[in-house]
Amino acid sequence: MTTRVIIDTDTGVDDGMGLIYALLSPELDIVGVTTSFGNVDVDKVTRNTAVIMEELGSNAPVGKGAAFALAGEIPVFNPQIHGDDGFGNANLPEPAYTNLDPRSAAQLTIDLVNEYPGELVWIGLGPVTNLALAVHLDPTLPERLRKVVWMGGAVLHHGNVTPVAEADALHDPEALRVVLDQSWQFVQVGLDVTDDTVFGQAELDAVRGADTPGAKLVAAGAPSYMSFYEPILGRYGCAMHSPLTVGIVAHPELILASEKLRLHVELEGRYTRGMTVADRRVGRDGGAVWGSAPLVDVVLDVDRAAFVDRYVRRVTGAE
Repeated sequence: MTTRVIIDTDTGVDDGMGLIYALLSPELDIVGVTTSFGNVDVDKVTRNTAVIMEELGSNAPVGKGAAFALAGEIPVFNPQIHGDDGFGNANLPEPAYTNLDPRSAAQLTIDLVNEYPGELVWIGLGPVTNLALAVHLDPTLPERLRKVVWMGGAVLHHGNVTPVAEADALHDPEALRVVLDQSWQFVQVGLDVTDDTVFGQAELDAVRGADTPGAKLVAAGAPSYMSFYEPILGRYGCAMHSPLTVGIVAHPELILASEKLRLHVELEGRYTRGMTVADRRVGRDGGAVWGSAPLVDVVLDVDRAAFVDRYVRRVTGAE
């Protein structure tokens, strides 16, 4: 069965790796891609996205989106993580932008949801600003969007930007609050499962040995990102945040454990802004704050080895 999806991305290295996997997955019908600030500015994100899609032969429309957070907060970028170009300083070719759509990311999202009412899964690989803007433009959108699957946040795991906040949540917590508060089914694929799903030396060697467009892109972008992660992981490799999220939509059987939890995002805490806070208490009504908190499907365990193996086989053309 094929799942129709919109992919919203802030294409840095792992997001690009995720987009590559999506484009190579017959389980997914990508009807549109939207871009956002996040790992780098939205112009670089759109460029990286366009290159990947052109190299892999995708004709899906690309909508350029938000350049800053919903509340106007100016983003801070960290080129030491994803490189100055956002894709590991891979010196990607200049894209032709053949897929670039004149509509904004928010408007393209609305139009695609209206074209496929009740069918689309929105896969978020970055801050959720574009989806929040789409809701502001069309408050009835949640009635027609089938599901939101978002890579971000953490429930049991520590943060990766602050001790408690994950990057995509912290980039725009106000937008996340808007998105969480809607009526659609919301699935969180957070650091609980992505941070220790690792692309390592053996996987890099495998893609370097292949001659497919996807393998060449991964081999060009991943090494710099892996070097950043090496002191964090204690070995040469990188977390597969976005690829795993795409993989879960393509292969739901990868999920080994999940819980429906009440979830809020912290907006005001001096030390906790951007933290995704889940109520895991049993047998309590939650009171005024938690009793009515958004109910989210939180992924807590996955078959990491199976996914990493499948990723390499698909990107190298072995599958």
